Amino acid sequence: MTVTVTAEHVYHEPVEVVVATHLTKFPNEYDPNIISCSIIERKRDKDGRHYTKRVAAVRNVLPSILRRVETLQVDNFELEEECWWDRRLRKFNVETHNLSVSHWITMREASVFTPHQQNPNWTQFEQEGTITVHGLGKFGCLIEMFSKRKRLLVLFWFW
Repeated sequence: MTVTVTAEHVYHEPVEVVVATHLTKFPNEYDPNIISCSIIERKRDKDGRHYTKRVAAVRNVLPSILRRVETLQVDNFELEEECWWDRRLRKFNVETHNLSVSHWITMREASVFTPHQQNPNWTQFEQEGTITVHGLGKFGCLIEMFSKRKRLLVLFWFW
């Protein structure tokens, strides 16, 4: 079973401000679950898009009952994020997936930030995330349901 979470939001700021904030805001004191965020790669591709790859350490917020699987008994998960910023089109794409415990849990997220259709000085945000637990039977379903109920994907990736 795969659980999907979607989110939409309108920021009352231009895309350029939202992108700059996204790329520099973690870690901070307002979200203690993001422990660190390191830039692994930064470059400009042949089409002029800015590319950034980051790895974040995120606190494991699964309750102890769901940590009965030994590999889930970790303090932190690592997530990899890839971003493409096209200044000319004013479009920012973000894709994130987990590096930790990926043999048990697959978490993926894709976000797009574009100018709002009615006000180009605002930013339209659209996100879809999925979580799939592999090979844990009914226990895996519990983890998926917890994730959906707590909007765990949004907690991990709404950044």
